[in-house]
Amino acid sequence: MAQVVNVKREIGDLDFAGSRGSGEIVRKKIKPLLDKGEEVTLDFVGIKGITQSFADEIFGIFVRAFGVDYIKGRLLIVNANDSIRKVINFVVSYSKQRSA
Repeated sequence: MAQVVNVKREIGDLDFAGSRGSGEIVRKKIKPLLDKGEEVTLDFVGIKGITQSFADEIFGIFVRAFGVDYIKGRLLIVNANDSIRKVINFVVSYSKQRSA
């Protein structure tokens, strides 16, 4: 069963995830779980939008450091609106081109 991380709760109950600092908080919460091979569900319920900086701090760093397979199938996204998904997809795509 996947561990669920509520993004809104982790970033101080804000409805917009706009800073690298917020992304770092979420990344540091989920990395130990991913390192143990666990699935993690990022729940974006109540989040209206995110910045590229926020997404890069989580998805971009993982993809550039470990490759897309590190998160593929193990980092699940739920309750994300279309604009959030577009930002995440852009960051993952951009980061895949720059991964080792």
